Amino acid sequence: MVKRGQEIVDQNLVGMDFRGLDLSGGMFIESDFTGADMSGVNLKGSAFATCGLSRATLERAVLDRCNFHAVNASGTLMAGATMHGTSFYDTRLADACFDGVEGDVIGISNCDLARTSLRGVKSEMLVFYGARLDRTDFSGSMLDGATFYQADLRTAVFERCSFERSIFSECDLSGQVFRGQVFNLCQFPDANLAGCDFDEATLRQCNFKGAQIEGGSFRRAAAAHSVFVGANLGGVAFNGGHFFQSVWADARLAGADLSGAHLEQCVFHRAQCGGARFPEARLTYADFSYADLRDADFRGATLMRTKVHRAMLEGTQFSERGGLLLQDAALYEAEAYSARRPSHRDPPRPRSEPGTTGQAAEKDSQR
Repeated sequence: MVKRGQEIVDQNLVGMDFRGLDLSGGMFIESDFTGADMSGVNLKGSAFATCGLSRATLERAVLDRCNFHAVNASGTLMAGATMHGTSFYDTRLADACFDGVEGDVIGISNCDLARTSLRGVKSEMLVFYGARLDRTDFSGSMLDGATFYQADLRTAVFERCSFERSIFSECDLSGQVFRGQVFNLCQFPDANLAGCDFDEATLRQCNFKGAQIEGGSFRRAAAAHSVFVGANLGGVAFNGGHFFQSVWADARLAGADLSGAHLEQCVFHRAQCGGARFPEARLTYADFSYADLRDADFRGATLMRTKVHRAMLEGTQFSERGGLLLQDAALYEAEAYSARRPSHRDPPRPRSEPGTTGQAAEKDSQR
C-alpha cells in the first residue's frame, strides 16, 4: 500500500513487527502503532498525523524529512535515529528517548518533552518553540546553533553540553547552574536568568540584552566582548571576572559586586550603579558617562582615563581621583552645540481629504 502511494488510514497496527522495512514516503493517518517494533525502518519523507506511537520502538530508524503532527509518541524509543529536516508539531514526546540522534535541522513546536532524554544528540540546528521541557535531559549534547524560544528550562539538564551560537530567547533558566561551562557567541535576550550560576564559565561575545539576572553569579567568568545592555544585574557577583570591552549601557547594577573584575574599555553609559562595589577593579579607559554612581565604592580600583562625564557621584568613594576624566571635551562640545541649535519645526501635517468637515480635520490635526 505504501509503495502504491495509498494512505494508511484508521488502521490498528498495535504491537506489529516492522523491523527493517522500507516504508519511505508513507502517509499514516489516525492509525495506531502503539508498542510496534519499527527498529531500523526507513521512513524517509513519511508523515504521521493524529497517530498513536506510544511505547513504539524506532531505534536506528531513518526519519529524515519526516513530519509528526498531533501524534502521541510518549515513551517512544528513537535512540540512534537520523532526523535530517524532521519536524514535530503538537506532539506528545514525554518520557521518549532521543539518545544519540543525529540530524541537521530538527524542529519541535508546541510539544511535550517532559522527562525526555536527548543525551548525546548531534544537530546543526535544533529548534524548540513553545515546548514543555520539564526535566528534559540534554546531557552531553551538541547544542551548537540550537534555538529555544519562550521555553521553561528551569529543570532541564545541560551537563557537559556544547553551546556555540545557541539562542535562549525569552526563556526561563532561573536557578540553572552553568559553572565552568563554555558558551561562544550565544544569545540570551530578555531571558530570565535570576539566580543562575555562571561562575568560571566562558561566555565569549555572549549577549544578555534585557535579561533578568538579579541574584546570579559570574565569579571569575571569562566574558570578554559580552553585552549586558539594559540587563537587570542587581546584586550579581562579578568578582574577579574578565569582561574586557563589554557593554553595560542602561544596565541596572544596584548592589552588584564587581570587586577585582577586569573591566578595561567597558562602556557603562547611563548604567544604574548605585551602591555597586568596584574595589580593586581594573577600569582603564572604562566609560561611565551619564551613569548613576551614587554611593558606589571604587576604592583601590585602577583608574586611568576613566570617564565619568556627567555621572552622578554623590557619596561615591574613591581612593584617588587622578585617573578620572570628569568631562569629555569632545562630548561636552557636542552637547553644547546641540543645546544652541534651534528646535526643529514639526513636520507638516497631511492635508485633509476632500469632503472632510472642518471639525473632523481639526480632530485629525490634533491627533
